[in-house]
Amino acid sequence: MRRGLAVIVSVIGVALLISLYGNIYQHSKISKANNTISQVKKDKQQVSKKLATAKRENDVLNSQVDNFKTYQNNKDKSQSELNFNNVANKFLTTMFTFEPDTYSNRKDSIKGLISTDLYNQYFPKNTNYGDANSVTSKLDNATIYTQAKQGNSMKGLAVVSFESKSGDNDWKKETDLYQLTFDTTTNQLTAVQNLGSSFKASDVK
Repeated sequence: MRRGLAVIVSVIGVALLISLYGNIYQHSKISKANNTISQVKKDKQQVSKKLATAKRENDVLNSQVDNFKTYQNNKDKSQSELNFNNVANKFLTTMFTFEPDTYSNRKDSIKGLISTDLYNQYFPKNTNYGDANSVTSKLDNATIYTQAKQGNSMKGLAVVSFESKSGDNDWKKETDLYQLTFDTTTNQLTAVQNLGSSFKASDVK
């Protein structure tokens, strides 16, 4: 009987040892897994910081490149050409960048950039201007090519690339060529004529 009891006690003892070892082993695995997860989180944070730093540096470099391009593009231009470019870009950005709820705001935004006659052509008096009919548009790029000044008038070509979409439909890209006429005494556009679509900057160089 005692021998049987001793065997039982021994079996229980072995089982407890195995269970204890199993718990220790399991705890060790969990601890290692937690350490690994903690290290991964730290590595992820470091990578995120490095990416954020790299993005800031890239933004600074892009800004410097843009400034250099602007300088190179403007360094040999007269003040009239610079004024023409500035007004034309503001006008085109305003006219080609809008959402359904900001469409009508263009009416106020371009006032002062264009002559009274041209303004009345775009926004006739006593006429309901309406809305964008769910159309959203954004200007991608506008390249201005100025021609020689003749008296107080200067003409130029604008290659305008933009995207638009109606409601939830896909974006559609388009490029239009415009002829612009600029009054150098008032710094206003006096005429804007659409010469057609599907042009590239290289087509007018």
